[in-house]
Amino acid sequence: MSTNTTIASLITSSLAVALITSSGCASRGGILGVDRCADIPAGAIPEPAGVKICDWQTAQVAGALADQTVFYKSDFIGDSAKIAPNSLNRIARSARSGLSTSQPSIIEPSGDETLDAARVTAVSLQLASYGITQPVVEVAIPAAIGMLGIRAERVADGFGNSGNGSSGGGYQPMGMGMGGAFGSTAPGAIY
Repeated sequence: MSTNTTIASLITSSLAVALITSSGCASRGGILGVDRCADIPAGAIPEPAGVKICDWQTAQVAGALADQTVFYKSDFIGDSAKIAPNSLNRIARSARSGLSTSQPSIIEPSGDETLDAARVTAVSLQLASYGITQPVVEVAIPAAIGMLGIRAERVADGFGNSGNGSSGGGYQPMGMGMGGAFGSTAPGAIY
């Protein structure tokens, strides 16, 4: 009797434990208050580390890629249609990479329709010289904001972060004037 009673009590205890365990989903309380049958709402589990930064970087790279075929006022020498040397290099790079064929070239409006038309022609001829037939060049307001020549030079110069007290280029207050590759050396240039 003791062996049968012991086996019967073990079976009864095991059934009781199984019943309590299986009722966890039904009662939504679960064992020790953990609901093993819970539905996880969308957005409750965060994305893996780095996803947001990767999205941000991807957007920045796409914006920079689109800006490679934009020509600002500072990409021309003064108030002329002559393309600045650094811009000629950028046209060559975009033509070699195929970027000029996959997206239009945008020219920032100067306010003078005749000058804008001459700049469209100059950029179109330069692209054609690299073998791009029928390039798409248009005058439009670019997505990125252009810089005035003096400010562009400051950015290119690194805001004068040499730290050694040298008198070269560097940051100077507006109106102090600096010459350079952004067209401000042309007589009568207005920025």
